[in-house]
Amino acid sequence: MPLLNNVSLRQLWVRAQHTFLRFPMVLLSAVTGTVAVLYLIELEYGSDEKREFLGKLVFVNSAGIILFFTLELLVRRYRLSLQGRFLTWLGGTLFLVLYYFILPEELEAKQVLRHLALVLALHLVASYAMFLNRREENAFWQFNKALFLRVLTSALYTGVLYIGLVIAIVGLNLLFSIKVNDKIYFELWVVLVGVFNTWFFLAGVPLNTRGLERTTDYPKGLKVFTQFVLLPLVTLYLLILYAYLGKIVVQWEWPYGWVSVLVLSFSIAGILSLLLIHPIRNKAGNAWMQTFSRWFYRALFPLTILLALAIWRRISEYGITEERYVVLALAIWLLVTVLYFLFSKSKNIKFIPVTLSLIALLAAFGPVNMFVVSEWSQVSRLRSLLQEHGVMQEGKVVPADKPVSPEARAEISSIVNYLYKNHGFDRLQGWFKTDLKREFEKATADAGSEWARKSVVRDKLLEQMGVEDTDAPRTPVTRNFRFVLNGYESEAKSEVYALAGYDFAAQLLLSQSMSRHDLELGEFPLIVSFDDNTLTFRSEEETLDLDLTGMLEKLQEREGNIRAKSELTSTLRGRELKLQVVVQDINGSQRRKEFTTHEVKLLIFVKIR
Repeated sequence: MPLLNNVSLRQLWVRAQHTFLRFPMVLLSAVTGTVAVLYLIELEYGSDEKREFLGKLVFVNSAGIILFFTLELLVRRYRLSLQGRFLTWLGGTLFLVLYYFILPEELEAKQVLRHLALVLALHLVASYAMFLNRREENAFWQFNKALFLRVLTSALYTGVLYIGLVIAIVGLNLLFSIKVNDKIYFELWVVLVGVFNTWFFLAGVPLNTRGLERTTDYPKGLKVFTQFVLLPLVTLYLLILYAYLGKIVVQWEWPYGWVSVLVLSFSIAGILSLLLIHPIRNKAGNAWMQTFSRWFYRALFPLTILLALAIWRRISEYGITEERYVVLALAIWLLVTVLYFLFSKSKNIKFIPVTLSLIALLAAFGPVNMFVVSEWSQVSRLRSLLQEHGVMQEGKVVPADKPVSPEARAEISSIVNYLYKNHGFDRLQGWFKTDLKREFEKATADAGSEWARKSVVRDKLLEQMGVEDTDAPRTPVTRNFRFVLNGYESEAKSEVYALAGYDFAAQLLLSQSMSRHDLELGEFPLIVSFDDNTLTFRSEEETLDLDLTGMLEKLQEREGNIRAKSELTSTLRGRELKLQVVVQDINGSQRRKEFTTHEVKLLIFVKIR
């Protein structure tokens, strides 16, 4: 038994080495990306520069995995020499270096979408890179079948291994009181998915395309899954969608927007089913598969019209966004695919990944990509709304001199919010007589992140239009503030104060956790409390309140946190009390126009009448 185990381990080691020699750059990208993710997990309080570098490194290496995998397939397909292989590595490395420097410092939703489109396109290219000619359709299918099954097997092994190791770690903790950081569970998952799963998957990738073309085997389990699980689900989708189509015809009403998701889901499931049964669809005994493959695209054609109507309605009402652009692009691709398989004589299944990869690249990087078209659409829609409601005249924004209807306010603020989240406001500069960049520099000086700066500019932009924001984000940007009395130092030191007609003086520190002081002014008790930006002075006979909100609003009007005594002094008069309150130091946070004071240091002078 030990000998068998040694042989098994040796074979495993040899196969791992062989896999590394076949895909060295793929595994190098996987390891580098995994290390970057682990470093990010451990970097709780690291600098922004480190986080930006590591985030970009994760993006680059996740693209590098599939890029170098595709290049290795091309090397095998065209039997390139060792020199040619090194040149492909060099080309791939240069592409990734360029990609790193193209990525902005702060990775936002736009970059994530673009990256996902790039990775999707590279995955699709990998599926047909070795089969660019019209022949070898069976090799193409067998190769992708092997990849599909290898993905499922890798996921199974990775999942079981992860669960086993987690149970082992928990067991060590319970039985031997060995404490581990909770991060270990996520880090373990990252290592297994990033390195083990990738290595295991690569070990089973077939590269002999000539042998694949002669292969005719078909997994029985795959046939059972497709015939008795996937095809019935697709048929159920079809019945539901046709019932809904009949409802539209009878009631003569526009389709709802969510029908797009259902049609696309049905289309993807149906096309996947056709691809899975492609080699056996015409064999004897598979009449149901043969009928499905013959009628699927015919049945799909009316649903593509339904999909087009649904997305056209949304676009006509609300313009194009990245999400609607993607749905529209998929609708066009689906229509072209249906027409190809209905009228083409060849009906080559490689048409599906080839065209879909082109769509993904054009949607993310083409001259009319999703970001350019979406920004143009929403800016045009905003211009029309402003002109319609008199906020824009002769190409320039003029603050509304009369209330804008609630519906228009909602639409305008919604578009402005969309632009600040996704594109910024550069394209709106020509609408204003003032320099937006210079005008908002003061307002955004303390905003912090790029997202926060955009949020402040968004609010100012709506103010200049005279339109109230009715579609603001649920978590608006928070800005910190601090104002200090000129000459005041927070360190404790000896000072002499002239009472100047007052009986007593007291220095207090009030905060959310220490919100009350009980003072004894001779025989005169005075309670000073603080709640919700309001200072309350309560004696036995009366109560005086000082709301700090008005003071804070005035203090925010100009730059700097050092203020004169006149700006930070308030006088309160009652029947028996006269108070002069000098704010020496106050700090807190501001969310839109709401102030939250965290701490305030006071010097109060008290006159008892």
